[in-house]
Amino acid sequence: MMPNRPDDADIMYRLLVQGVTDYAIYMLSTDGLVVNWNAGAQRANGYTAEEIIGHSFAGFYTREDRAAGLPGRNLETARREGRFEAEGWRLRKDGSRFWAHVVIDAIHDDDGRFIGFAKITRDNTEKRASAVKLDAALDNLDLAMSNMAQGLCLIDGEGRVVLANERMHEILAVPGCDPLVGAAIRAVLSEALSEDAALVFVADHLRPDLGLDSSAVSEIVHRERILSVTTRRLAAGGWVSTFADMTERRQFERQIQHLAQHDLLTDLANRATLHQALTETLASETWESCAVLYIDLDRFKPINDTFGHAAGDQLLQEVARRLRRTVRAQDVIARLGGDEFALILRPADPQHLAGTTQQILEALNQPYAVRRLPIRIGASIGIAAAPLTGRDPDLLLRNADLALYEAKKEGRNRYSFYNPSMGDTAAARASLEADLNRALEQREFVLHYQPIVRARTGATIGFEALLRWRRPDGVAISPADFVPAAEEAGLMPEIGAWILAEACREAAGWPAHLTVAVNVSATQLRSALFIDAVEQALAASGLPPHRLEVEITETAVLQNRELALSLLQRLRAMGVMIALDDFGTGYSSLSFVHTFPLTRLKIDRSFVQGLGRDPQSTAIVRAIIGLSRSLRLAVTAEGVETEEQHRLLARERGLDLQGYLLGRPDLPARLDTVGAPRKSLRRAVPKHDPSEEPRSSQAA
Repeated sequence: MMPNRPDDADIMYRLLVQGVTDYAIYMLSTDGLVVNWNAGAQRANGYTAEEIIGHSFAGFYTREDRAAGLPGRNLETARREGRFEAEGWRLRKDGSRFWAHVVIDAIHDDDGRFIGFAKITRDNTEKRASAVKLDAALDNLDLAMSNMAQGLCLIDGEGRVVLANERMHEILAVPGCDPLVGAAIRAVLSEALSEDAALVFVADHLRPDLGLDSSAVSEIVHRERILSVTTRRLAAGGWVSTFADMTERRQFERQIQHLAQHDLLTDLANRATLHQALTETLASETWESCAVLYIDLDRFKPINDTFGHAAGDQLLQEVARRLRRTVRAQDVIARLGGDEFALILRPADPQHLAGTTQQILEALNQPYAVRRLPIRIGASIGIAAAPLTGRDPDLLLRNADLALYEAKKEGRNRYSFYNPSMGDTAAARASLEADLNRALEQREFVLHYQPIVRARTGATIGFEALLRWRRPDGVAISPADFVPAAEEAGLMPEIGAWILAEACREAAGWPAHLTVAVNVSATQLRSALFIDAVEQALAASGLPPHRLEVEITETAVLQNRELALSLLQRLRAMGVMIALDDFGTGYSSLSFVHTFPLTRLKIDRSFVQGLGRDPQSTAIVRAIIGLSRSLRLAVTAEGVETEEQHRLLARERGLDLQGYLLGRPDLPARLDTVGAPRKSLRRAVPKHDPSEEPRSSQAA
């Protein structure tokens, strides 16, 4: 039933407004005073009608807004324009804030006379918080998309771009002012890359049958660029694709792979790549024959130690350049490490293989400019040809190595072809190494001692300890044979430590004026444990350090000059004497004599044997004696075997002698340790057995 009187309608409207609780609805006078108040206003602001009617609505504004005159301006806007609508912070009775959506309407009576304002306020705090959160999420999404390393592209079911981030524009080189959105992805890729790339993408990625749980992944290669593309189909229709520019990564991966397969210094293939190339060559029908050449530089170590590692590296790089110029493009060149190189010649004509190898030797034997000095090093080469020596890559490499060993043994700066007898030699060497290991475990080694005497008086001043080995079957093995084998097998540090301990123990029982000399191998001088071995030998025996003399060779020291110098300086600081053996041969550089803490020079037997027959030998011996006197070094002449040699040497002041004429190496029990002058000297030296061969490094 509709109300039939105007008063009834007003009553119903007033009751309706007053009953609304979601909105604050109230009237304001022309000057902004609250005229009435509904339940929604009380709920929103916290005031009852009795508390707020008659008060200015400005009390709902914050202090800052009131100071800025915002309430009055809002009423003025509503009166002037008929309505004011805005959002902002408002205050409740308890001082808390809420975010309000406000509408103020100017009210006029039937005659058009302005009578006040109607104000509607709604609490939108939660709505605003949700909007702020959504805006933040959208901002973060925009930030994430704009900072993605990949280009992101949302494509609708018709193949048009719906969304694309900044990176997508960059990858495809599309200016930001020319947006991708709305364009067909095929046309975009066709213009940015190529028509072929666009067709491949559409065919492989925009597939309606692509599973929702799977992805289409492929790479698009265009000129020098590589793009990795991943696409997923969306349940709501369309696809989302990511584009990653993999160009730099692929280049980096290729560089890493190149480094893994090549030598860093020379950029030649490394050992693993050589093996792989040889395996592929032997399995290929293209190469009916091939050959492996193992190359070892002959005099690289002294050059490296003398001029430094930088000069050595430059020399190795020049070797690599010469090898590249000498062989063909299809051949493989590798650096195996240190001064070792290898070649795979494919194909290899057996009739021309020797000539090719000789060309390589000649190229490597040409002088190298090292610090503006012409230096020659030479090389040794071992050759194994397939199919003559088999088609197994490991066997072929082994055979080339055996051939190289033979070339080096025969005098270096030469080449040697593999033959089956070399395998027998290697087997014999392996058997010898096994016997040496057994000899070390079962203490089959013994020491013989050879006297060292004063040239003028004949008095014994000490003995040199010399290693001897007689197998259980009674066969005496020459030190010239077993010492190099022990060096190669890595046994010399342990054998050398035993020699030191045994020699010091024996010498401790001699008269106090006698010394003992012990040869030191190259491997011992490459290990800091050598000092420990000397200290332990002296401590266990009680022998004073000045009664121990270690003998070194320049060749052994040059294998690691810096470490050897450090070790020898420590030995000299302990009081141990240091002799340079075989002086006059090899380099015999004065800088070596000046740098190393030597106490004695030992003249090589080759010069002593020439005394009285070769004027040059006599001059060299006298020069070495004069040098020793000037440097205040003791000096010993080795290999004195005739009375004529003794007579000539006895004229020299302060000279010591050693040789078969003065005494053979013998067991400790048969030594004359009294040190009396030797008045009768034998005129000739009879033949000696292999176990008494003259000097050979550690075991002389």
